[in-house]
Amino acid sequence: MKLIYQIPRNSLAWLLVAQAAAIGPHLGRLPGWFGFVWMLVVLWRIQVFRGIWAFPGNLLKALALVLCGAGLLLGYRHLFGLEPLLALLVTAFILKLLEMQRKRDALVVIYLGYFVAATQFLFVSTMAWGAYGLLCVVLLTTALMGLHQSQGHRFAWRSFTLAGKLIAQCLPLMVLLFLVVPRIGALWKVPMLESSGKTGVSDTMSPGDFSHLTKSADLAFRVSFSRTPPPLHKLYWRGLVLSDFDGRTWSQGEAGRDREGAVVAWGQQQLDWKQLIEKRGGVVSYEVILEPTNQLWLYALATPELPRQRGDSAMGLTRDFRLIHREPITSRLRYEVVSYLDHRTEVEPLPEWRLARELQLPRGYNPNTQHIAQQWMKEEGSAAAYVDRVLGYFNREVTYTLTPPALGMHTADEFLWQTKRGFCEHFASSFVILMRAAGVPARVVVGYQGGEVNPLQNYLLVHQYDAHAWAEVWLAGRGWVRVDPTAAVAPQRIESSLRDAVSEQESQLIGNQTGSLLSLARYRHNPFLNALRLRWDSINYNWYRWVLNYDSQRQSRLLYDLLGGLSYWRLAILIIGAGGIMLAIIAFSVLWRGGRAPVSPVTRQYLRFTDKLARAGLPRLPGEAPGDYARRVAISRPDLRQGVESITRLYEQVAYQEQRRSLTTLRQVVRRFSTR
Repeated sequence: MKLIYQIPRNSLAWLLVAQAAAIGPHLGRLPGWFGFVWMLVVLWRIQVFRGIWAFPGNLLKALALVLCGAGLLLGYRHLFGLEPLLALLVTAFILKLLEMQRKRDALVVIYLGYFVAATQFLFVSTMAWGAYGLLCVVLLTTALMGLHQSQGHRFAWRSFTLAGKLIAQCLPLMVLLFLVVPRIGALWKVPMLESSGKTGVSDTMSPGDFSHLTKSADLAFRVSFSRTPPPLHKLYWRGLVLSDFDGRTWSQGEAGRDREGAVVAWGQQQLDWKQLIEKRGGVVSYEVILEPTNQLWLYALATPELPRQRGDSAMGLTRDFRLIHREPITSRLRYEVVSYLDHRTEVEPLPEWRLARELQLPRGYNPNTQHIAQQWMKEEGSAAAYVDRVLGYFNREVTYTLTPPALGMHTADEFLWQTKRGFCEHFASSFVILMRAAGVPARVVVGYQGGEVNPLQNYLLVHQYDAHAWAEVWLAGRGWVRVDPTAAVAPQRIESSLRDAVSEQESQLIGNQTGSLLSLARYRHNPFLNALRLRWDSINYNWYRWVLNYDSQRQSRLLYDLLGGLSYWRLAILIIGAGGIMLAIIAFSVLWRGGRAPVSPVTRQYLRFTDKLARAGLPRLPGEAPGDYARRVAISRPDLRQGVESITRLYEQVAYQEQRRSLTTLRQVVRRFSTR
């Protein structure tokens, strides 16, 4: 039985399409049964519209709600959190179709659709997904317009084009509001679950950790320099300093406060230990856009310093001279840094407790390495000479490989004197063990090294396969000095790229875990596709810088440049003036068209036909019916009789009998019609 308040066919069709577009991006992160439930609900709703099935009763709707709720509870174990709440929203969005009987019910579903379409930016915020989100808005607006069109079922695409025009007219106002409305955070900055963080450098290091990261081509961060960037072999992006060793795993050890007081200087806070940095030159200013990591640490070159105008208390400098953030990085983060590549840190002798920490080695591990280290130190007589000897051994005896053999309990003994094959974490760990065993303070530093230059805008892309580990040793009169044993074994890794440091067979392993087969990162070896990848990344880079990272500071700077100052009356003039110009343009376009009603496709074809006859001296008289006009033309031009009658008959079938299939034939006949 057909209801009095039946949803128009045009609106229902567009609503189902819009719903599919809105929930499509979430299907991969929702339980697998969601797609089946959606198809079943859509099938039921279509059958209801056709009058074959009835609307489900209250008992059946309650059962569906209970089953979906139980499925969510079993899948997530709880209903508190971002993903479970999103699943609840999508569930309501889907099940609402089963009780959508009146227009007001359809309005609720459409308004829910706008919210669901916006939630995709909780997980991904690239420019492509921004365009996809805009498409979802257009589809939902099309369904909204079809809901209020009396004969929308006759011109389904007209609803879509009209909705597109309305959204296009709103875009300038949207851009204006985006530029001037105070920045109060964005939807995509909502904290996410820890499980959503990307794989990257962790706060511990064990043999095999970094060789595993080489399989990932995921982006870690982007860097743009204010001037000419330093050469690749100087780009050591410090993330963590690891001083504690349990025989196999390196970790940060104690955190919070140490014997010198606070270990973090937040923002521009001044602490005594900050004076231990001697900044000698090599100033480098740069901007980092860090991908979400769900970790606290940031990445920067040595001796980082926050610019004074960016004195953000959420960022701080640690006692071991690296950057951290107060909260885990759950969304893309932009920060500016100044580093001094020519520097010295902690030149004065280390306190006893610091010395003990940087010399700590667990008992019972790597006895052969400790014995040889002490013997070599006696033979060399100085720490600097001993460091050179160890690096010489690495250069002669050790091989750089992405597939090192597994190590047992005595990792340094097995690597240095038996397998002699390893990756950067093997080099850094065994080197620090050799240093500490000889009485030279040393520690492991982990982060990234180098990066890929995008020549289109001259910025740097640092990927997960650029993860690296190196060492820092303390030398009298020089302080902490970076020593990278990997550079002694495989200098190509530091000076150019990881691929140049390994065999051709192993280079195929780098970045081979890139997710989708459509990912351009899989085809970096193809020059054309690689150039396309860099071009697309350049577009997204500008999107991140100027749209997603449009914060209050950038807003103040832009408005100050545009208005010559910041005040309420200047902003009011800008908004009123820009809004007035937009309205004037829209009004002019309406007046320019003269308020003429739109011409239907069938009428447009018939007018082309009459224009051809008018040019032949047979114009149509005002108010003359198509049939009368055809008979008059047939009497005046018998040679045109067959074509005129055929076109008139097709026109009447489409215009008056609603035989839409004849429109294509009419278009073809009018195109071929000639008065010659």
